[in-house]
Amino acid sequence: MNNKKLFLIDTYTILYQGYYAYINNPLCTSKGLNTSPILNFTYLLINTLNEEKPSYMAAIFDSSKKTIRKKEYHKYKAHRKKTPKDISIAIPYVINILKSFSISFFYAKYGYEADDLIGTIAKKAEKKGYIIYIITLDKDFCQLVTKNIKIFRPPFKGNPKKILGIEEIKEKFGVKNPKQVIDLWSMMGDNSDNIPGLPGIGEKNARKFIQKYGTLENFLNSTHDLSGKIKKNIEENKELGFLSKRLATIVTNIPLFYFHDEKFYIKKPNWNSIEKIFLELEFRILLKKAYQYFLFRMK
Repeated sequence: MNNKKLFLIDTYTILYQGYYAYINNPLCTSKGLNTSPILNFTYLLINTLNEEKPSYMAAIFDSSKKTIRKKEYHKYKAHRKKTPKDISIAIPYVINILKSFSISFFYAKYGYEADDLIGTIAKKAEKKGYIIYIITLDKDFCQLVTKNIKIFRPPFKGNPKKILGIEEIKEKFGVKNPKQVIDLWSMMGDNSDNIPGLPGIGEKNARKFIQKYGTLENFLNSTHDLSGKIKKNIEENKELGFLSKRLATIVTNIPLFYFHDEKFYIKKPNWNSIEKIFLELEFRILLKKAYQYFLFRMK
């Protein structure tokens, strides 16, 4: 049995989930601090530690700098609103919580996004024999799924956790392998990231073309099979398809990032630090769960 399990937290998606889940009725401390995003992240963290008992974990953050995708396509994620103030305020608290639990965290650098750093870590860890669980709600990571890289959808509001492997991705997107998810979005576009896709190609046609041609490149080299308006649209916008594929593809080989086991190993937590920050945030119920984990790690 492989005990080398690495959990990678897509931090911002978890914070946003908590923020918007209580947007109309935020959870606040007696001093008025909105703890909704922090609480959601902390619940996830402690439940994962207690239930999954991982030995390796890291939380990944996005950088605030302009990304390589934004430089190539200025409309990339252009419709996204500025990070809510309550999430920006939450970040230092989340980092202190991670430090208290002795869990590593990394920021994306060099114009790459958190997705790229997670993808790079996951692929490097896979080569070293790890089973990787990406804790996220972001569908973009489905392209990374292999036998040893899985999506961990955290439990939320009564819904149980979900583990998405190869078969689940194939069924969900109608593809033969998870990598084809990239080609799917290259054709149909992706509104959440403002990836344009090919004009006139919706999800139904994109799935049909993926099943027939396998990749975007094969499809664009076979436009002689098409006719009418769709043929004209595709032939005039091939470069848009290639651009969309570059935007949709998670980078898995960020330069100058090396995978070292000790960077991800979870050391013993600091109880005094945990207690101090949890009392400040008024996480009294969670403090009991944190103490259960503390006792387990101190055995």
